[in-house]
Amino acid sequence: MKYLKKIWFVGLVVLLLASSCENYFEVSPYSADVRSHMKNTHIQHLADIEEMGSNDSGEFKFAVLNDSHYNYNDLGDAVSIINSRTDIDFVIINGDFADHGYLKEYEMFYDIVKKLNKPYLTVIGNHDYLTNGGKIYRKMFGEPNKRFIYNNNLIVLFDNVFWESDIDVDFNWLEESLKNSGQYLNRFVICHIPPFDGQFTAETELLYNSLMKNYNVDYSIHGHVHSYSLADYYNNGVMYLTVESIMDKEFAVVSVNKEDSVAIERIKF
Repeated sequence: MKYLKKIWFVGLVVLLLASSCENYFEVSPYSADVRSHMKNTHIQHLADIEEMGSNDSGEFKFAVLNDSHYNYNDLGDAVSIINSRTDIDFVIINGDFADHGYLKEYEMFYDIVKKLNKPYLTVIGNHDYLTNGGKIYRKMFGEPNKRFIYNNNLIVLFDNVFWESDIDVDFNWLEESLKNSGQYLNRFVICHIPPFDGQFTAETELLYNSLMKNYNVDYSIHGHVHSYSLADYYNNGVMYLTVESIMDKEFAVVSVNKEDSVAIERIKF
């Protein structure tokens, strides 16, 4: 009888440990096991955007959000504001929608932005790379670097994270994406970190700025610094826009009109 009780006790302990281990691995910060319905979500969104922007009218609006980090309530409020407007064609979420790169953060972000009634694409930020964030990002949103044409405007989404990234910043890809861009009405490059931030060395800052100038990029759009600015930073005709953080209850809407001019609307909530 004592032997049977001992076996029963050992079995119970093993069962409890197994249950505890399962719960631990479900919340492990190193997990990159993206659920199947969350994988490759960019494919349909990109297809929807390209189909919508199949004319040459040149007129459209898109929203730029960034740096929500762990502020899920504020991110949800921004989504609600965007959904209430009928004039926004699509949304670009420009990095740092996670804080530590945890799978759970990605999942919480996904569950909020899936409520958008417009297609959206993401740009990876430095916080999104932390832990196993780079692996999670690629499973959920595909390769970070993307480009598409919308109403005869070129829009390039570029991964320019140097320090936290698990891959090298691919300036060759950026240049290839900008070649022959003179045929488009406007050229937008959207990446998380502005070139005048400390992650850029003097050499890479010069390289980035040269590409923007040489290929007549109209707007280089960024987040990361948690402040708003709009200026021809290098006095070479390229406008540099940094969008305020969702943490500070603000995002931007970029408007392109038929006269080929661009206006920036600051949305505070």
